[in-house]
Amino acid sequence: MSNWTMKQTWSNLLFVHWPVSAEWLQALLPDPLKADTYEGSAWIGLVPFKMEKIRFRGLPEVPLLSSLLELNVRTYVTYNGKPGIYFFSLDASHPIGVWIARTFFHLPYFHSQMKAEFQPNEISFSSRRIHKGEPPAQLRLTYRPGPVKTQPEPLDLWLTERYCLYTVKNRKIYRGDLKHAPWSLQNGTCEILSDTMTWDFGRSEQKTLHILYSKAVETEFFPFVKLC
Repeated sequence: MSNWTMKQTWSNLLFVHWPVSAEWLQALLPDPLKADTYEGSAWIGLVPFKMEKIRFRGLPEVPLLSSLLELNVRTYVTYNGKPGIYFFSLDASHPIGVWIARTFFHLPYFHSQMKAEFQPNEISFSSRRIHKGEPPAQLRLTYRPGPVKTQPEPLDLWLTERYCLYTVKNRKIYRGDLKHAPWSLQNGTCEILSDTMTWDFGRSEQKTLHILYSKAVETEFFPFVKLC
């Protein structure tokens, strides 16, 4: 693998997941990405967190650009058998960071007004999309970390241990690889207070949510590669 191009630390991550039909999900994906499944079900994830210590290789951290809040809606796919992540949306609190990600990494980032309050036993998180030319979307929730999972379940690992992402630009598929230590996962709880982020992605009050929390992980990103 070539040298990393960017480092980040992700902290106070909440993973909220729910199962969906693989056939339904496949209709939302660009060709030739394939819906990945666990025991026959595909999964959608909602992930709020704080991104900090952002820096590009050879450059120091820039104080005004090295920290932001992020919220993503994602799913799990394969390309030629290699599993990875596909993002439906990534909302972030810094407009310059959004511009860089959209322009150079072809990722569907949106500028949002965001706020997070980090208490020892509870995090409050809110996001309201204000990206010019895009329809509004908002989310407000609270979440709480639980006990550390010394032996994560197979599904926990399937949902979180993903080391590449796929994106599409002008019908071309790109893959970005990343590297980090295995997740230190905890049980978690959350209360979704309001939400228009996931209306179109199969979440409903009737579905049991799969919830995990992780305190922090340091990541390295590598150059995107055009696949086709």
